[in-house]
This record gives sequence, C-alpha cells and structure tokens, in this order.
Amino acid sequence: MPDLLAIVSKAIFERDARDLALGDVWPVDRYTSSNKALQALAGGGRIFLVTVRPPDERLWLIGRIDAPRFDGTAWVGTPNALPATDITALRGSIKLESGKGIMQEPGTLGMSLQMPRALARTDVDQLLATVAGASLGDSAKDATVAASPKATPPPRVIGGKYRVVRELGRGGMGVVYEALHTATGRRVAVKEIAIGNEPRLVERFEREARATGAIASRHVPPVLDAGSEPGTANPFLVMELLDGVDLQAYLDEYGPLSEDVALRIVAQACAGLVRAHAAGVVHRDIKPANLFLARREGELVVQLLDFGVARVKEELAAKHNPTLTVTGVMLGTPLYMSPEQVVNGAKELDARTDLWSLAIVLYEALAGHTPHAECETLGGLMVAICGKPSKPVRELAPKVSEPVEAIVMRALALDPAQRYPTAEAFLEALDAQLPFGTKLEPSLLD
Repeated sequence: MPDLLAIVSKAIFERDARDLALGDVWPVDRYTSSNKALQALAGGGRIFLVTVRPPDERLWLIGRIDAPRFDGTAWVGTPNALPATDITALRGSIKLESGKGIMQEPGTLGMSLQMPRALARTDVDQLLATVAGASLGDSAKDATVAASPKATPPPRVIGGKYRVVRELGRGGMGVVYEALHTATGRRVAVKEIAIGNEPRLVERFEREARATGAIASRHVPPVLDAGSEPGTANPFLVMELLDGVDLQAYLDEYGPLSEDVALRIVAQACAGLVRAHAAGVVHRDIKPANLFLARREGELVVQLLDFGVARVKEELAAKHNPTLTVTGVMLGTPLYMSPEQVVNGAKELDARTDLWSLAIVLYEALAGHTPHAECETLGGLMVAICGKPSKPVRELAPKVSEPVEAIVMRALALDPAQRYPTAEAFLEALDAQLPFGTKLEPSLLD
C-alpha cells in the first residue's frame, strides 16, 4: 500500500495548529484535497503530513493519517498519533519513489512538495526512525530537567508606538503582527522586515514603501506609517488590519473555484495592478498568498499585499551571494515566474511579468494547481516555464468555458508579444466575461 508525503500549507497550519510545538501530537484525521495524486490511496495507504516552518525553512513532520478514505472533499482516516518532529536533516536523504528527491535550492522546499509525492520504503523507515529518536530524546530531557516557571515578558512596542498584540504570520523576510497604536488605540498590522543594519536595503525598502503609498486603489492597502525599529534596525510598515483570508489559504481548504468567482477575484486584483502600473510600480511577486480577500462594508474586496518586498528580497539575496541565479534571487515563488523572469533576471522586468503571474493564479484557481506543478526539480520547472506551453485549462477543468480558457491561454503565451500588453487590456477581457460585475459576496467566507 502506498505511503504519500503531503504538505500542510503555512496558512492552514497557522489556522489549525499554530500552537503545535515539537513533541506535541496533533490529532488530525483528515487531509482536505482532491489532488489526483491522492487517488493511489483508494485501496489503502498512509499520508505523512509535513509543513515548512519559517524563517529558515525547517521541515517538520506533523502527523500521519492511516487508512484514509475520500469523503468527497477530504481524505479521512485514523487520527494521528505521531509527535511533531523536525525532519530537516532528512531533506537531502529522502529520495521519493521517483528517485528525484526534494529540491535543495533555497526557497524551493514548499514548491517541491506542492503536489503529494509517493515515498520510497527507505524514506518511510527514515521518517519513523527519526520520530522514534526524537521521542526518546524528549523523554530523557523530561526526566532530567525540572520545569521552571517563566516570567511573562512585557509586550513588545515597535517604533515606540505600536504595542504587539499577537503574531499574525511569519515568512522568510520577517513577521506580521497585530498591534495597537499606543496613543489612539487603533488596531493595525505591522510588518517588520528582517534585513537588519543594511542602510542601502533599508533605503530601498523605504523608497518602495513610498511608491506603494502613492497607489490610489481600493485594492492596495494604504501604508499608514513606516520606520525602522531602533533595537534591530529592521524597517517596518504599518497598514490596515484586514479581516478575511488570503487566496492561498482559501484554495488549500476548498480547492478550485467556480469560474465566476475566480474571474471576479482575478479581475479585482487586475484592477489594482492597473493603478499600480500607472504609478510606475511593478509588484514582482503576484501569487495567491498575496491576494487577500478582505471583508469591507458588506462585500469582499481583493487586496494586493507585499508591494515592494520582492525588490528588497532580490537585493538582499544578491548581496549575500552574488553568484546566485535569478532562481535563487527570487527566493520562494518560482511557480509563478514568467519566462522573461527566468531568462533575463530581475533587472529587466516590466509590468508584463505581473500579468503572467496573475494568469497563473487564475489557472490555479480554475484547475486546482499551477500549469507545471508536476515538475519535481527546479531545473525542470525552469525549462518548462520557458519552453513548454501550459496545458489547456479545460483539459483539467472541463466546466471552464471556451472564452475563459482563451483568456487564460493568451495570457500565458510564451511569447510576450502574444499576451495582453497591459493590465488594462487584461482587465477588459476579464470584465467582458462578468456581465454582473466583479463584486464578491461575503458569504464566500462563511
């Protein structure tokens, strides 16, 4: 019977298991996915669940579901009894049944596990041995170290005026907090970027923040404040605290969207790009995790997050390793990179790279995964992006209409001259398929 390795996204982990620590048992009994790779479990098997923990890409095994059966939306089986275990040391030795293993390049771990992968017998033996070893170590530690009460540290105050309430999320570049303005009591989101005492990068970040602040669009959250934290020299941004969920988390839980909903989400995002590009700002990191479905006055409004952060990522990576290829420099979302981004690198990108990435988001929202998600190596993915046309979306999602498929496939043409030349042109094509407008009902999140 097959054993499959499947990833739990950061968003789902933060929602369902955010307090899970190494050694704790997460009693999960289901894995919500309709991915075809899981059909191998129809006759029995096990799902080994892993997640990637920021900021340094630690790989945790967080559970195993035995004898799962598909109930129409999720694979449900025996509740997990394994403790959460750090298996980062196995990243290079897990070979998978394909023999291709897990990608080793920085920023590619989550991408390489986007689709469930079949484990080899030796992989399973390694995983279970590591769990057993960690459990023995924890038992010995508990027997010899007496627990001592820890004093609760005072709340952190960022920039002298934003008192941290809780952590909202963590990524490779920093942390997002819910905070209170100490003078007004306003609840805000504070994003602290971990680039430390790098004056040139801090200047770049502040310049990007100013440019983002100049974008007048209901789809781009305004920058309320910006500064540098005296204790760490890390810059931070203050923005509106949004209520809702990002598109990646929504897709992880519910799978592909209806054509109408997918078009409305992407059209709203495209409207934000129209304003951004008019202001001379290219996002450079469009992906589902950066499209936030925010509740606003009786509707959902798509918010484009993280403008300008990609530019700082690129410069920081290049500083620490000048020999990095464009793949290494992008640090994290190669599935959404355009062919010109792969070939020419970061310096020659223009607004059209955002349109390609947004088209990939639309493809994923309709079909359930990105066009080249089956690629198991980074090199293979780069070759596919540059030279292999995306499979027609109706082959994966037959309910998609022919006009919408035509929009998606034009937007993903390998030759930039064959694509939509501007965000306005892309938005016009999307709007033509939405006779009742782009409004999203809040019930989508209920």
